[in-house]
Formats: sequence, C-alpha cells, structure tokens
Amino acid sequence: MIKNIVTLVFFSFTTLIFAQKRSLNHEDYDLWKNIPDTKISNSGKLIVSVIQTSTKRGNGHLEIYNTENKKKFTFFNGYDSSITNDENYVIFKRKPKYETVRKEKKKKVKKDKKTKNDLFIYDVRNNKIYDSIIRINSYKVPEESDGWVVIEKYKNKKPEKEKKGKDTLEIKKKDTVKTELGKAFKQNYALVYNLNTKEQDTIFQIKDFILSENGNNFYYSKKNEKKKEKDIGVFEYDIVSKSKFLIDSTRYVYDKLSVDKSGKHFSFISAKDSTHIDSLKYELFYYKDKRLTTIVDTLGKNLRKNWELGIGKTSFFSENSNRFYFYSKPKVVFHQDTTLMEDEIPQVDVWNWKDKMIQPEQDVRFEELKNRGFMSYYDIEKKSIVHIQDEKIEDIIVDNDREQRFVLGATGAPYDVQRSWFLPWTRDFYVIDTYTGQKRLGLTKTALQPFLSPNGKYALYYDIFEKHWFSLELSTLKKTNLTKKIKVAFYDENDDHPMLPYMHGFGGFDIKGDVLIYDKFDVWKVDITGKAKPTNITVNGRQNNIEYRTLRLDSENQNIASFSNDHLLITSFDMTTKSSGLYILKDNKLVEKIKPTKFFINRYDKAKKGEVITFRKQNFNTFQDLHYTDNAFENITQITKANPQKEDFKWGTAELFSWKAYDGTKLDGIIYKPEDFDPSKKYPLITYFYEKRSDSYRTYYTPRPSASIVNPSYLVSNDYVMFVPDIVYEDGKPGPSAYNCVVSGVEALEKLGYVDSENLAIQGQSWGGYQVAYLVTVTNKFKAAMAGAPVSNMTSAYGGIRWGSGLSRAFQYERSQSRIGKNLWEGFDLYVENSPLFGIPKIETPLLMMHNDKDGAVPYYQGIEMFMGMRRLGKPAWLLVYNDEAHNLRKEKNRQDLSIRMMQFFDYYLQDKPAPKWMTDGVPRVDKGKNLGYELEEKSMETGKIIPSSNR
Repeated sequence: MIKNIVTLVFFSFTTLIFAQKRSLNHEDYDLWKNIPDTKISNSGKLIVSVIQTSTKRGNGHLEIYNTENKKKFTFFNGYDSSITNDENYVIFKRKPKYETVRKEKKKKVKKDKKTKNDLFIYDVRNNKIYDSIIRINSYKVPEESDGWVVIEKYKNKKPEKEKKGKDTLEIKKKDTVKTELGKAFKQNYALVYNLNTKEQDTIFQIKDFILSENGNNFYYSKKNEKKKEKDIGVFEYDIVSKSKFLIDSTRYVYDKLSVDKSGKHFSFISAKDSTHIDSLKYELFYYKDKRLTTIVDTLGKNLRKNWELGIGKTSFFSENSNRFYFYSKPKVVFHQDTTLMEDEIPQVDVWNWKDKMIQPEQDVRFEELKNRGFMSYYDIEKKSIVHIQDEKIEDIIVDNDREQRFVLGATGAPYDVQRSWFLPWTRDFYVIDTYTGQKRLGLTKTALQPFLSPNGKYALYYDIFEKHWFSLELSTLKKTNLTKKIKVAFYDENDDHPMLPYMHGFGGFDIKGDVLIYDKFDVWKVDITGKAKPTNITVNGRQNNIEYRTLRLDSENQNIASFSNDHLLITSFDMTTKSSGLYILKDNKLVEKIKPTKFFINRYDKAKKGEVITFRKQNFNTFQDLHYTDNAFENITQITKANPQKEDFKWGTAELFSWKAYDGTKLDGIIYKPEDFDPSKKYPLITYFYEKRSDSYRTYYTPRPSASIVNPSYLVSNDYVMFVPDIVYEDGKPGPSAYNCVVSGVEALEKLGYVDSENLAIQGQSWGGYQVAYLVTVTNKFKAAMAGAPVSNMTSAYGGIRWGSGLSRAFQYERSQSRIGKNLWEGFDLYVENSPLFGIPKIETPLLMMHNDKDGAVPYYQGIEMFMGMRRLGKPAWLLVYNDEAHNLRKEKNRQDLSIRMMQFFDYYLQDKPAPKWMTDGVPRVDKGKNLGYELEEKSMETGKIIPSSNR
C-alpha cells in the first residue's frame, strides 16, 4: 500500500513538472541564443564571448570573463571585440537595439540617418567602461603593440533645421542659406585614440588605413570630398610624436596598402592620372625610412617582357621582412571596334568543346580570373627581383614565413577538361627554387595538396592511387614511401563512392618536425625522411573502436599540432557510444584529461602565450556552452549559460538504435523521443536521413527556423518520434540502397511497439530529398513525404550545371555522391531506374517539395519536373519556390515560412490536425505576400477539402 502511494506521488509530481512545461511553437525561435564568436587574450586572462539570438531577431550581449578573479562582465548588444596585447582593455562595438533597427527599416530611413554602432572601451584593471564613442564604422587594434587604437567614424549628422511653427513644414528663410558644416559632416573620418590618456587625434577625409602587428605607427590614404577628384595622398602616422608625414601626393589614386609586422616597410599602388578611369595605369611603390622606391612603373620596370602589374591582389611582406611579394600578369590587348555603340555589340557566350574550363565556371569565377596575378618578390637587401610563378602555374604553396628556399607550384592544366566527369581532380606540382625562380616537375597527377615541412626540406603528400603517404625531398626530388611497412590502411575503408577513397587525414607536424597521420582509429608518428620506424602513438584505438585525433589550434601555423605544457593534445571519439574525451601524450602514453562521458566535445581554442584552453560541450539536452580550464584540466569551469529558458519547454531524449538492413548489413541510427515518452502509446514517426548521421548522436539542435530540414528538438517537443538512419550504398543503386537501409530501419522500429504504423512520414533535403522522392515511387508505407531540392530525373540532371560553382554535374553521377558509377550512355538503364520521375505512376504518397529559383547545387527544373509529373497524373503535390533563394534557405523570413508550412503539412497527415488553406486552396499569384494561407480549415468531411493520403 505504501509502495503504491509513493508511486502515485511520484507520477503526480512528474505530471506536474511536465504540465508546467509547454511545447515549442514557431514563435519561440527568437528565444534561443548561440555563441558565434569567442576570443582568448594572449595569456588567457580574459575570455570574451558574443551571445546573440540564433535568428538575429532580437538583442544579444557580450560577456567578458576574467580567469584570474573568476568574475564575469556583461554588456548589452556588444559584438566584434578585440583584447589589447597588454590585456588592459577590451574594445567592442555595440549594435543598436533590434527594435530600433526594425523600426527604421519599416520607416525606410535613409542610410545616413540610421542609428549606427557605438564603440565601448572596457578597463580591465578598474572593472568599468572607460570610454565610449558614437557612430563608428570600424576600428583596428595593433596585435602586439599597446596603448592605441584607430577608429573610423561615420560622418557627423547634420543638425536639424529649425521649423517655423509646430504645424507647418515651412523653413525659416535664414536657414535656407547653406553654412559651412566642416569636413566631419561631409565624409567619414578617423580618430587616433590613446587608451592611456583618452586623447584623440583626428584624420579627416580618410580613405583607407592599415596597422602593423607590433609597430608604433600606421599608414593611411586620404580622398577628396568629391568622388571624381584625385586622392589627396598617402601618409605615415607616428603614434609617439602624433605627427603625420606625407609620403606622396603627386598621383591620382592610391590603393592596396600593405605593411610588414614591424611597421617599417610599407607599399601601395597608385596611378598618375585619370585619363581613362576604367584603364588606369598603376605603379607599385615600396617605402622605408622616409624613402620611396618605385618597384614597378608603367613601362614595365622589373617585370617580364610584355607583362604588367597585377592589381587584383594585395602585395605582402615575408615574416622577417626580407622579401616583398607582388603580382604581375601578361598584357592582354583587345582589338575592339570602338566605332560600335553598346547596343550594337553582341552579347554571346561562346562554348568550345576544347575549353579547359566551361563557360558557366568561368562566369562564376569571373572576378577571380580577372584579378589573377602571378607571384614575384623583391629582395629587400639585394634589391633584386625573382619571378617565382609564371602563367602555367595556377597556385603557389608557400611556407608560413614565406622565406624558405623551396616552394610548390600547382597546375591542373593537363587534367582540366576531365574535371567535368572525373574524381578525384588531379594536378601536377612543381618544386620552385625561390632563389632563382627555376622550377622542376616534382609530382604528377596528384589528387591532394602536399604539406611543406617546417624545416623547408620536404613536402609530405598522400598518393591516392598508391594509397600511401610519401615524402618528397625538395632539393633532389627523391620520393620515399613512409607507410608501406605499416599493415593498416590510411585510406577510408568505409567510403562507398564509386571512386578512389581519400585518406583519413593529416594531424600536423609535431615539435620535432615528425609527421602525424591517421588511420581509421589511431595517430601515427612518422619520420619524414623515412629512416626511423613509424610509431602508433595512441596504440589502442583500433582495439577499442575509438577514433583518436590531434588538435591544430594555432591559426598562424595551421600545420603544427598543438601542445599543452609541451604534451601533445589528442582528442578521442568513441565510435560505439559517440562520446568524446581529451588526452595528452606523456612519456609516450595517453593520459586522460577529459573523461569520455555523455557529451560531444569540440571547438577547442587555446591562449597564444598561456595554457588556458576553451571548448564546447553538448548533447541532445545540453546546449554547447563555453567551458575552460587554466590548470591542465584539473578543474573545468562553464562560463556561459546562453539558453536558460530551455527548462520551460518540453524537450526529449536521444538514443542509439541498431538493426540489420534487408541485405544483412548492420546499421546504426538515432531515435529522438518526447520528454514524457510513454512506451504504451503510439507516436507518429518522421524519418529524416542524409548519408551517415549516427555520429551526431550527442548533438544539440537549437530550435530555429529551418533552412531545409525538420528540427529534432521541435518534433519531440510536439509529440513526434524522429528516426535518423545511416545509409550505405551499392554502386549504381542509390535508390534501392536507400530503400534497403531506410525502410528496413523503420520496420525494425515499428517492432518496438510505440510507433504508429498508420502515421509514418519521411523528409530529406538535397541528396536526402532525392531519396525521399525515390522512396515514394517504390513503397506506399509513408503517409506523407517532404523532399527539399530533389533530383527527379537523373538523365536530365546528368547534363546540367551546378550553377553555384559553374561545374558540370556529370562527375557527381559518375564518381561522387549520386553513385551511378558510369556515364549516361554506358549506364542509361541505371539512370532511368534510379530516377523518381519515371516512377510517378506508382506514387500514392502526398509529396511536399521545396525547390528555390536560385538553387546553385540542384537545378531548379528538377523540382518542376517532379511537380508537373505528379500534377499531370493527379497525385497530391505541393512545390514551395522561395524567390532569389539558394539550395538551403538563407533569409530568416523564408526559413520561418518553411518551418510553418512543413509542420502544418506533417501535422495534417500525421496528427489529424486541420489542413491550412495553402494546401487546400493554394495561394494565387495576385495574393502573394498578402495572403500566406496559414489559416486552418474547419475539419469536416462536408468541406470537400480533405486531401488524399497513401492507401498503404
């Protein structure tokens, strides 16, 4: 009896807890925050986080956490922060209130009169806002110099004219006389701000400015108030003396300012006159010690014959300022008929079957190709020029300091035509001697970009054909197989594309210059010379089904592995439990620092000169808040709590699920269940899929408007069960493979007893959208389906273009994700068999599609073909076309709309809710933007508006 009372009390208490929570709805999205930006000061004393609404519809804040005194300081709408080198100040912008911005947009306030960002300076030592400056556009802080900042302010607002009377717009006659408002009212201007004294020096008519990393000076250009007049000049500003020094003012325009780390070396390009604005003749100048040197003039000084200065890219200095790099290109002379008027010149794209790059790709890359330049450098000590790149070399791979003798030059020219249908894309790599410019062919038909060793003697590369790692000795071109004696594979054994598999990855170079590379599970240390025996430094990954990987946290040296207190940092991911951990390698043994538990841990970052490390920690129920450690992981502290409101809402749980596909393959998937799940009830099921997703088991999903797919958090909060199955593929059978994995998984789930077999649906986007469209042609199991950007006709899609990149789609079918493995003519039957379009007569499942008119990945007409076919054969279908939108929605208003319509669609079919009018009546074009059709019909058989569903 007592036991029954306790049980009753428990269930009553539990029911009360759930009753206090409510389900998510589409109006709740704006409550959720994310953390888009985090910065750590040099020693790790300060951690600055920006927290904002995930929808951008609302206000956010900035948090400054002091790891020494453990205090946190919060500032409304702060963002775009910088921490000074000495860690005495945090500088950040403050956005206007969201309500203000929205109001001004609605009133169509002119740009100049809109509320602008303000700048705030936080004094760390005194724990207070030190100063603020209104109406700022941008600011720059030197990386390694202290005490000053340069701030670009918007021009001052003109004072409002005095009105004659309260009820009239007549202006007093004396106020119609124009008065001199000063330069600050006519153009943006800059403030040189002293952080220690608050003193400000003003630079009017600022055009551009550039700071060095550690110098006490900066450089800037000035422009005239009138756009068509010549620039005023280019200047140097000395911080200590507050003096401005004119470098040059004799030319028409100044551009592409560049400075070295010390601030002693400076360069710019300029043009002498404005005879033809669209064809200015630029020259390149180098400046040091108040002396200006012409590096390249209009006659081609220091250039190859018939070459000219390339102005599309900015020049730069090497790490130690020994070299000054710039770009040039061959002159191109056009023989235009200048007598023709614009409307007499034909507008035509000429496609040639021998083109290395097809016309659409040339169009997408137009600016890049137009601004292409080829690298040379000026040896500052020798005062000589070395040309290290010619027009045959497309890309240069340089060392981090840009001062090593040997670099690599890449060209894909021999293989460019076959890029349209072949993967992997390959290139040839030349070893270029930067002392002389001489180049030697080092690697041919190489798929992946090599890595230059820190000592400059070797290049490390993976040969996708040999399936091994090699080193290339740059001086001799000697190649050494580094992994031939290791009996494990370094390529992805589980890759199921009809192409050669890529390698598992590169973990960086360690402190001694040894190579760190991955097999499926472990990290191997390899001597780049090939002399020492390779070592498995993580030892037990394969045995324990754990994936170990290194961290590379130095943004300035991304090929160098990261260490903590001189110990290599290594992450773990348990392939069985999907949990994460962190280790250090100490005395050749793994030492656990973060124990793998129920979380996924990622987004590590480290102080540049200290041992403070930050990271994110998440699972389905836990938002990825920021954590840190400053004592070698002895203590870990959470320093943000971005979404406390989550506790007010019904959520859910995630669990792993395994089953066998029809062909016997063991598969994994994720089941998401409502928080108050009752195994005795029957729940509607929505199945979402895209390749393999089970590794995302411990991922938190922020409730937010959808770019294309269903949201797990929203679904479980609204009493759906969601299933995400992994899919494996057989070449030539992408559609049947999806059936083999997805439908078998749903049927295995049905056997658990809590899935309502009468209310099943599927949803997918892009490749997943294709599979949704295919599945409804081969099974009537699902009551409703939603497909985003589906390919419906592989025969027409094969010959199409990916408009976002300009690439042919053929390679995708022959070698990549679509997995046909043959060209259209060799595998015609496969293209037809796998195309949903040809199976439309068999469809009995209502289908909602989204396919947008600026989709750059899947041609928009693919959705149209599917829709028109279903319409012709009388199959229930809806097509949402968002205007000027890409493959996945970008605009928040459209994401909100899709989320509402998609869930109204599923709610109608799976939860027996009324249909919205956009489904029953549509939305006429004349009502577009006025009548959204969200209103729900009164559910009655007498209305005649009940929409058919599958006969199953």
